[in-house]
Amino acid sequence: MSMWMWMWPAARRSPRPSSTAWPLPQKFSRKRGGADMDFPFIKEAISQLFSKSSCAMYPAAESPAAPNYRGRIVYHPDRCIACGMCERVCSGNAITRRVEKTDEGDKITLTFNLGSCTFCATCADFCSRNAIEFTGDYHMVATKEEDLLVSGSFIKKPPAKKPAPAAKPQAAPAEAPKETPACAVVPREDGKPVSDPSKCVYCTLCAKKCPAGAIEVDRAAKTWALDEEKCVACGTCAEVCPKKCIIM
Repeated sequence: MSMWMWMWPAARRSPRPSSTAWPLPQKFSRKRGGADMDFPFIKEAISQLFSKSSCAMYPAAESPAAPNYRGRIVYHPDRCIACGMCERVCSGNAITRRVEKTDEGDKITLTFNLGSCTFCATCADFCSRNAIEFTGDYHMVATKEEDLLVSGSFIKKPPAKKPAPAAKPQAAPAEAPKETPACAVVPREDGKPVSDPSKCVYCTLCAKKCPAGAIEVDRAAKTWALDEEKCVACGTCAEVCPKKCIIM
């Protein structure tokens, strides 16, 4: 290998005498080697024959990945709730989401393009369900773009409809309650949503769009409740609120 690397380029660059324009000198034709013939590549090639190889055939000596190396993405659709947080925080626009209507529910497909991914792992940091994982696999050489796509699908079933409340008997008209002064709504430190009751119209849109099913709205009683354990602070409720009464 060393002989080929050193001798062939030097032989290609060496001048070649022509038959008429450049007569071949006698000392060049009669001598096989000497002080007037310089071939430094032969010395280098011979020294490389007895030295340790500087390269190895791939993948004969595969090196393990470094600690905390961010390689090929693994997506776990069984953990995903389709909150869309990973798609919003992706700096390389490498995550796309497709929703298809089926008889069982919405078929949601998430696709990660490794060709556009910057491997910053922001999506995995923001995912509250640990549905995105960066492995130590650095073998990401592909001959076509489809080989660089990591995708997964799952069916998101619609929430079960609650039975309509029984009609209550009409009570005697009572005095109108006194209006309480509106107080300022302060965002929470943990980033979870807070509703401003002075602006809320109880349209239940936030509860319908919440991917985790963490919001419950009662239009009759005019109440807005948040399930602390289910909420993932994805911000979907604040985005879809028509009155912008949800603060995060």
